[in-house]
Amino acid sequence: MRNGLSLKWVISGSFLLLIAVVLLIYSQLLPAFTVRGLLYTASAMMEEEAQYFIRHYKKDPATPPPHNYFYTGVIGKEALPENIRQMLDAPPSLSFGAVHIFGDLYSDDDDAVFQIILEQPLGDGKTLYLYDVDHDQEAGGEVETPLSDAYFDQVLQSVAFISLAVFVPALFIIALLVWWLVRPLERLSQWSSTLKDPGAIACGRPGFSFKEFNMLAEALAKSVEQAQAASQREGRLLRYTSHELRTPLAVLKANMELLTLQSGGVLPASLQRIERSVLNMQLIAETLLWMSRERPEPLPEDDVDLGELVGELIEKHRYLIGNRDIELIIDIHTGLCRLPPTACRIVIGNFLRNALQYAEEGQVEISFNYPWLSIANRTRETPPSQESSDFGYGLGLQLMRQLCAKLGWHIEVIRVQQRFTVMLDFTSSRVVESAS
Repeated sequence: MRNGLSLKWVISGSFLLLIAVVLLIYSQLLPAFTVRGLLYTASAMMEEEAQYFIRHYKKDPATPPPHNYFYTGVIGKEALPENIRQMLDAPPSLSFGAVHIFGDLYSDDDDAVFQIILEQPLGDGKTLYLYDVDHDQEAGGEVETPLSDAYFDQVLQSVAFISLAVFVPALFIIALLVWWLVRPLERLSQWSSTLKDPGAIACGRPGFSFKEFNMLAEALAKSVEQAQAASQREGRLLRYTSHELRTPLAVLKANMELLTLQSGGVLPASLQRIERSVLNMQLIAETLLWMSRERPEPLPEDDVDLGELVGELIEKHRYLIGNRDIELIIDIHTGLCRLPPTACRIVIGNFLRNALQYAEEGQVEISFNYPWLSIANRTRETPPSQESSDFGYGLGLQLMRQLCAKLGWHIEVIRVQQRFTVMLDFTSSRVVESAS
């Protein structure tokens, strides 16, 4: 099962979420704007009626105030009903156009009371008050309007039909658009997963309807091809180097053996250094050849006594100490371990050689308690301009890391001030470097 979300579901879900949010906002705004539309109608009707009354009032002050089914009017605040006068003592909850609304207009309670009132000065110090009339409290209740209600229901049905007529095609168009955009991505993903095979690149990439996908596929194919070519060049270089080195190394080794026989089994110090260098180069060449294989075979394992092996390696590399005052502190847990002997000799020998060669005067600590091998030495003080100094571990450490990664071992490098420690775990497959 593939992890992560599918792109087509993300895109389609985003579009659907956007539509849902729009519909939610629309459903929330529709009642508010419907109420405002009704308030505008009421304000316009009452204001127009008030202006019409003023026109006649100026001609004849005895003109009676307006009165109809929806609202009624009185002159003077004292002529208002008691409940309406009490409302005017408090500030309005909403002012809309020419009218003021008192009470909770947006309450869901059917028994909630609100009142629409218009105050219109008449110019002679008097004020015309228009207020809406609630006929629900009258005998017989509110007058029914079946024809208007039927028309309103028809309008609501039309609105619902139009909403569905917009939503369903939009949903279909979104699904089609998502399929049209995501399908090429799925083809590109499927094709890119086949690029591990060099023959897949030679077969050519699939054609897409969008030039951007074609450009992306072409760039992907070129990058994979370049990476494969670089990997092949690296493998060939390792193989050629190791093969070419093995012949002169074999010649050198044979001649060193002849010189050893001619000198009675003991070589001069200069030839001993050459012999040790030939042995190290031979081990490195064999390591490079093994690492360059596409699928290296597991190295043969045997019972290895690391105490004996470390002692042997110390004697071979003791010449690196020279005239320095270096004390070797060895704490090796006795016992046999099931490990590949050649790889152990290469890795431990590399670490030990670097520790002895680059250690300052003092102590070099070598300890082993399965599965951890630790080699620690004191290094010289590094000036700020040489913060990246690796004390001889740089190239050798990288090579050993690659070797240990293939063997499933774990190398940990710890730098604490002037103390350099390399730890090797024979059971882990991670590679971690920590510094403090």
